Amino acid sequence: MNGIRGEFKDYEKKALALFKKHGGEVLVAYAPEKENTKLEYPDEIQILRIENRTKFEEFMKDQERLKMAGERTSVIRKTEVYLSEEIIDYST
Repeated sequence: MNGIRGEFKDYEKKALALFKKHGGEVLVAYAPEKENTKLEYPDEIQILRIENRTKFEEFMKDQERLKMAGERTSVIRKTEVYLSEEIIDYST
């Protein structure tokens, strides 16, 4: 994949591999459909799981991750993080 989308995916592969080293996992990642409105749509939404807040903070402060900051800035326009201790299971 070429261009910014390809560069984004390359960056995400590296960042998520590092996330996994900290015990995290990707539950799902998807690109939402964009409708013809003035709303700002994210390019991608990821649902991630990690053992606890301490592990998440260790990932965020990881020197390898911090060294990728320039690359990250060039391919990601915005990040929103929502933390939760609960995953709701509606299947039962």
